[in-house]
Amino acid sequence: MQRLGAVLGCIALAALAGCATRADLVDVQKDQRAVRALLADQQVAIDGLRRRMDMLRSELGEPGRGRRGAPAPEAARELSDLEARVAALEQTRATGPLPGATPPGVEVEHPPLEATPPPPPTPTAPKVLGPQEAALAKEEAAAQGARVDGDFREGLSLVRQGQCTQAVPKLRDFIRKNQKSDFADNAQYWIGACYYGQRDYSRSIVELNDLVLKYPKGDKVPPALLMMADAFADSGDKIDARLVLQKLMSQYPQTEEAGRARQKLQSLSE
Repeated sequence: MQRLGAVLGCIALAALAGCATRADLVDVQKDQRAVRALLADQQVAIDGLRRRMDMLRSELGEPGRGRRGAPAPEAARELSDLEARVAALEQTRATGPLPGATPPGVEVEHPPLEATPPPPPTPTAPKVLGPQEAALAKEEAAAQGARVDGDFREGLSLVRQGQCTQAVPKLRDFIRKNQKSDFADNAQYWIGACYYGQRDYSRSIVELNDLVLKYPKGDKVPPALLMMADAFADSGDKIDARLVLQKLMSQYPQTEEAGRARQKLQSLSE
């Protein structure tokens, strides 16, 4: 945003001497797209926080109790923290510069129609899944070499871009139309991963548990259990987190996830 303001200032100075250069205009257009992508990503984060706030408000409606039997004050503190985070994000959106605006009095030189081609697209928005990057790349590579419905590939692409609001319906459509596919459990896993990346831990736990119940022999069960344990721990429920980790180590002792589960279990016990 600071770069956009600086470029606009340079254009205003150039206007005093004549008109802005084509390079100035291209730089402004690039920064405008970057700002729009940032604002869209912020909106996704705000929507996820609001869903979590609605869930907490519902839980606080039960007299004297909060999430999963926790005291109501704990849920109230989390709700207050979420409200503050949403307010901060909305304040950032409100005070940021509006993309697409041209300073008054600036005469911009437009290139001829047959001139230079449009600038390359702006890099994709920040990814939601961070630690899942390697697993996502492996999944995409496997899908490329297999006969699989296009909804699955498109869903993975949207997950990579952090567009989980659009990715989840695509992945659900794939599961509905391909219930016996070897990739059905994979699609269910990335639905749970999407909600986990948005910090909607309760919904992530539900989706990952569906995977474990519907596809007990699938190769996504161990990573689903590991992520489910993380979701419990991140939501403050260390007891259930330990139980899930113990189940993972007991039923899938030879997997890579079992080794990571042992480390996580030790950290939760400290």
